[in-house]
Amino acid sequence: MTTAKDILNSKKSDIVSIADELTVYDAVTTLAKFKIGFLIVTDSAGNFAGVLSERDVVQKCINFRKLPEQVKIKDIMTGKERVISGSEDDHVESIMNTMTEKKIRHLPVFKGDQLKGIISIGDVIKILLHEKDNEIKTLASYVSGNYPG
Repeated sequence: MTTAKDILNSKKSDIVSIADELTVYDAVTTLAKFKIGFLIVTDSAGNFAGVLSERDVVQKCINFRKLPEQVKIKDIMTGKERVISGSEDDHVESIMNTMTEKKIRHLPVFKGDQLKGIISIGDVIKILLHEKDNEIKTLASYVSGNYPG
């Protein structure tokens, strides 16, 4: 079974972060620059402080007609105590279930207190499709009599 660690090892491991004292405008600019929808937020000491998603910006800033240039990230982010996260040993099915139940599109993955990476719903779908493709190829090979076994 594929684990979170396997997924992280199969993809680019860059973690894009932003300081909690910056503005939502800075966050939106960063999201656009990297073509992503989720940021890790750090405190003044560079420690994990929480996360900020496109959804946070829309629901907590734009919906309340607050100017992104005038709102600090720390005022709308999801603080670390409320962040839904996973561990490196979580299986892909568990990750998918967590994302579905909690209605989230990104899952920070930790090993103890250390952030190892972020898994997106797209990463999960890609892995599941790859696994299904392999199953189909194995079954087709078996049915055709070409199964090595």
